[in-house]
Amino acid sequence: IYAKCEELRWPVFLHPVDTIGRDRTQRFYLRNLLGNPYDTGVAAAHLIFGGVLDAFPRLEVNLPHAGGTLPGVIGRLDHGAKVRPELAHMKQPPSAYLRRFTYDTIGHDDRINLNLVRLVGADRVLLGSDYCFDMGPVKPREIVEQQLALSKADRARILSGTARRLLRL
Repeated sequence: IYAKCEELRWPVFLHPVDTIGRDRTQRFYLRNLLGNPYDTGVAAAHLIFGGVLDAFPRLEVNLPHAGGTLPGVIGRLDHGAKVRPELAHMKQPPSAYLRRFTYDTIGHDDRINLNLVRLVGADRVLLGSDYCFDMGPVKPREIVEQQLALSKADRARILSGTARRLLRL
């Protein structure tokens, strides 16, 4: 599947369905609030540690939930790759793969989205809506348009440029 997606230049949208910790996340809507970002990070880590991104260097994978837990734990993953025998096969640190993914703006916090842009660049971030679910922002464009810390060029990348490149529009 990865080879065919890479060949056709089809981006993979990696969204969780049946999230981890189901028995512990039933209450308080935690299955979505925590489960989706955790699963996004777990799936991304599998692609990194499992060698999928090395085997398919042109494969484009989009991570929802502003990358989930991946950006926030990338230092921990880097450290683990240095000290854990299970990760001795890694030829480069996990953080070297951050720009191999694209990310949406569903971080629900300007600080999260700005940090994401700082970590990977606006050319790897695209507008997310989470339409038609209640966890999506009512006006997703405003999240980007009102972010004064972004340059006009970065706003344009996030609002349309990154998606146009990714989808070859």
